[in-house]
Amino acid sequence: MAKTMSPFVRTITELAEKEGDFISDETLKEMEEMIRFDEIQKIEPPSKPLESKPHGRFLGLVGNDEPSNEHFGMDITPEQAETIKKVCEAVKVMAEGGKFVCKTLGPLLGPIGTVAGVVVTLIDFMQPKEEDPVIKELGELKTQLTALSEKVDAQFTDLKSFIVEKDFASRYSTTMSKLFMYMIDTMTERTKKSVDLFEEVYMKDKPQELVYEMLAKLENEMTNPLKWAMKGDNLQSKATFEKWKGILESVLTEALFLETYAAGLLPSIGQHGLNKILEKLTRFVELEKQWNEYYLNTEDFWPAGVKKLVNEIHENKGLHNHQDMVNALWEGIKTIHTNFQFLAAVFEERHIYGYYKHYEDQAIVSVRDGYVIMVYRSVKNPPRTKEWLQSYAKDHLMDQEIEDRLQFNKWSLVRSHFNQENMDDVGKATGTFFFAVVQYTENIATKHFFQGECDGPGFMSYRGRITAHYFLGNDRFPLFVVLGA
Repeated sequence: MAKTMSPFVRTITELAEKEGDFISDETLKEMEEMIRFDEIQKIEPPSKPLESKPHGRFLGLVGNDEPSNEHFGMDITPEQAETIKKVCEAVKVMAEGGKFVCKTLGPLLGPIGTVAGVVVTLIDFMQPKEEDPVIKELGELKTQLTALSEKVDAQFTDLKSFIVEKDFASRYSTTMSKLFMYMIDTMTERTKKSVDLFEEVYMKDKPQELVYEMLAKLENEMTNPLKWAMKGDNLQSKATFEKWKGILESVLTEALFLETYAAGLLPSIGQHGLNKILEKLTRFVELEKQWNEYYLNTEDFWPAGVKKLVNEIHENKGLHNHQDMVNALWEGIKTIHTNFQFLAAVFEERHIYGYYKHYEDQAIVSVRDGYVIMVYRSVKNPPRTKEWLQSYAKDHLMDQEIEDRLQFNKWSLVRSHFNQENMDDVGKATGTFFFAVVQYTENIATKHFFQGECDGPGFMSYRGRITAHYFLGNDRFPLFVVLGA
């Protein structure tokens, strides 16, 4: 037996099939939990256009001591007043964050329609007293919406700078801003004229049509502002990804807000446009997941972005020692939006060290101004298991002995052992990036992501020792080793 679909899933699925939009079951479930679709279906626009009429009586709040106007049959209930308050509180939260958030707005789409219905009631029937609780809530809602609008306008400025089609970006931002302003006017003026002006702007550029155009830009690699912004970020940072994810979600959710309000305010609108915006917003959530997965598993930041960061660390005269340098380096690496793992080390150039790379971009080793900076980025397919590498390290690396009884200088003996040929032999034998420094660990500043116990991509570091037998006797030296799996 086929599984029965909820009204939301059925509506979005049917629209997605017509549009050719792939939306996973997981995304549909997430959006269904976020959106109160049953409340949206209760939105009822006025049955007829508003008429200009004199306001001769006061509208009362049912349940208050004020006399109600029951013979009109359209009193504002305390529940409706409370609904406006809930919408106001949600808008305030979004205003504090500076953007529209689908998760915050989703449960309140029905109540937004209620706000529009209350405005219609106020216009079509009576002039309420200015101290009426409903008027106070609408006034507060207007204040919060205005604050939110001002912050969202700044996002449109960012949007226009990254969308290639400047005319579309300008039209989108201008229309949304103007429609938002006229929506606020309907709440504060509560006149037929204010509703007519809102409808005029709405009909000229419907939010649904603008959302369709926006999604077309997002589906195209060359017109996607998030992807352009990530290309312009050397480290492809989490901050850049989240910023643009938030901007795009905000401008699409603002369109949803406006369409919902229009559906409750204008008799000719209905819910068709609202459902279509919901479908495109659901598709956006699906796209965002795809973009996220792409950046988490694609190394476009490597090696150029990290090399640029390494050069900046070298050039920063405010960093006074190897620990300062590795801390600053790590702060940059942590910003990268990726699943890859890293190990970084910084130490003075005077120490004895060596390394082997199977290919040039396997690791970054940079030597400047007396310091060595090494950054290793893990690969996807390690050629050796963790157990094999541990066994090799124990047998060949952790406790080494070197001898040259004719050598008077113990440091020369150790340095000769770390010649490139020996480095190459270890690297080729292990199939890994091999890095070794003869020095106490306190003189090597390191940072790395926790590797855990898995056998997957990563690295292993060891503290070992070398015993040198030379002309004057024997001496031991500390050893720091990295095997980049």
